[in-house]
Amino acid sequence: MASRKLPNLSPQQVVDLQDALLANADRLLVSALTVLDLGHVALARSLAILGLEESGKAIAIHERRIEMAYVSEGEPFMCDQLEELWASHERKLELVHRFLVEERYWFGAEPSNPAANAASLGSIRAWARRHDRSKQRGFYVDVSRTGAVMAPNDVADEDALRSVIQFVHQIGWQLRLGEHIEGKQQDSQEAGTPPMSDEDLAWLDKVASDLPQDTRDTSIAILQGMRAGHPGTPLRNSAYRFNPPDADRNPFRNLGKQGYEAQDRQLDQLRDELDRQVGEGGEGSANADAGP
Repeated sequence: MASRKLPNLSPQQVVDLQDALLANADRLLVSALTVLDLGHVALARSLAILGLEESGKAIAIHERRIEMAYVSEGEPFMCDQLEELWASHERKLELVHRFLVEERYWFGAEPSNPAANAASLGSIRAWARRHDRSKQRGFYVDVSRTGAVMAPNDVADEDALRSVIQFVHQIGWQLRLGEHIEGKQQDSQEAGTPPMSDEDLAWLDKVASDLPQDTRDTSIAILQGMRAGHPGTPLRNSAYRFNPPDADRNPFRNLGKQGYEAQDRQLDQLRDELDRQVGEGGEGSANADAGP
């Protein structure tokens, strides 16, 4: 399929597009779960694939924003790679697969476990390789090569599908966390590192002096660098950065906004878990404080 020529986007248009993509992906996730609860597995699968494709476009926009700080000043945001991805079902799902395998921004109650996700991630890769056929199976009646009727209700992998649908939520909140992480790194890159005083580094001097000779020279070089500090490096195309100079840096500034549904849901889950832990600890503390 020929790639669609996309218009160039201003920094605000990029933000608006990302919000719309993640909001729509979340709507498709909620719709897929609702339809799945009604027993329409094939239709739910089609909606899940659509949600993953929207997520793939959101991942691509996120990665391009990171890249903009390193390309030539004034380079348009839209590029050949984005236009090719926009037109390709396969590329969108392959990007989703790679993002989930890498889990660059994982922040869960338990460590990430890519091996445990192998079956679900395998489903995503299989859907990518089948182009649009898997998605269309939930919407249309078709005929096989042997003439057999293939109806949408022939699909029945409900348990596997539920685990795949949850990846839409995972991508949504990990991308928002990733924006915060990447924004902090961009801030640090531009600000540089101020020099540290001899007083601040006195304890490290003692540590370095006790190290074996083969590592002492490296440690001394690190200490010299910390004493000298490092000047900041200006970001190219800084209007596309995650934290413009006048932006609010509060990590909770976007609560309740469109496109942040997955982040809000994840924060609610973490709050409920913390409340539960505090409640369990509080009861024990009250009993302990009562005394004889």
